[in-house]
This record gives sequence, structure tokens and C-alpha cells, in this order.
Amino acid sequence: MSDAARPPKADRAIRRGSAASALRQEAADRAGEGCVKALRRSLSCSPTYAPAILALGTAEYQLRRHAQGRRLLFSLLALPRDTKDIVELIDKAGDFFIQASRYSEGLALYRQAAARYPRVGVFRQGIGCCAGHEGLRAEATRASRAALALEPGNQRFVNDLGWTLCEAGRLQEACAVLRKAVDMDKKDALAAENLKICLRRMTAPGKNGRRKL
Repeated sequence: MSDAARPPKADRAIRRGSAASALRQEAADRAGEGCVKALRRSLSCSPTYAPAILALGTAEYQLRRHAQGRRLLFSLLALPRDTKDIVELIDKAGDFFIQASRYSEGLALYRQAAARYPRVGVFRQGIGCCAGHEGLRAEATRASRAALALEPGNQRFVNDLGWTLCEAGRLQEACAVLRKAVDMDKKDALAAENLKICLRRMTAPGKNGRRKL
């Protein structure tokens, strides 16, 4: 092969990197398929075993079989209310959607969960998070207030409400709520950073903290 016909070194490196990435993905898919088969066997013996439903649903998503994964994760909502750890497992399903940036699906899951379990604050918190990412500021604010009303001493809920208000442009109220979150847990770096951001927005040109939803 002549020098002119050889691909540049950078191009060859990119191709090698792409090939290696494809091989890693293929290996991960094979491992995932093995995991799915094992979980399906488990569910064939115990179809309502919630931890296996959660694990299989997330595995199906990771293998890009989204419809199957969604059906499994949402099926957690139909299990009996006295199912062991059901609230935690549903919340983990919602958190999976959030971590995967699938906010519309997370929002749908949390809305249904909150309707089924109206006294569970973490489901209202999930609605607030997903609604905020979807640009539904009014719903996010209502949900964050509802979560805090259910658990007034929950510092994370205070911080979440403060940030939701900040994102909605209600800066004066947001700063007051975030100061409370910082006071409740002075080691919470996230709350402290959220307060700094909100204060910067308050002092930015044209911002007076009075903008409403």
C-alpha cells in the first residue's frame, strides 16, 4: 500500500477506538442477555417478586428494549400495597428513569405512584424533579410543596423546593427556602451551592427576584 493510500494515524486510532467500543458494547449486551434470562426464570417461579421485576425492567431498558422495560417497571404500581419495600422499589424505578434522562416516563410513573400512595412524600418529590426537567414549572412547584407538607422536617425536600422556585424565577422566595435548607444541614454542599446560584441570579442585571410563574 502506498503512503497516499494509508489512512492517517489519527483516523486509524479513531477506527480502533470505535471497534473497541463496539466490542465492549457487544460483551455488555451478551452479559445483559444472560442476566435477563436468569431474571425471567426467577419471575416464572414468582411472578410478583418486586425486586426481580425492577431488575428485569431496568435490564430490558439497558438492552434498548424500552417497551418491555417500561411495562415491567410500571407493573410495580399494580402490586399489592403491602408488598415488601414496594415504595422504595417504585422510587428506584423512578430514579432509574431520571438517571437515564427519560423524564417524561419518570413523570408518568411518579404521577401514578402519587395517586396510588397519596401520603408518600418521595413520589411528590419525584414529580417535582421530572416536571422541572420537562419545563413544567407550575407542576414542579406544586409537587415540591406537597412533598414538604407531607414531611416538613425533610431537609432534602426543603432544598428541592428552593431549587424548584429558583428555576421558576421566584428568586426571593427561593433564597429564603434555600437558606433554611442550609441551616438545617450545614454539611449539605448541594444546598449551599444552590443558594449561591440563587443569590447570583438575584444580583444579576435585570433580576429583582419578583418574577412569577
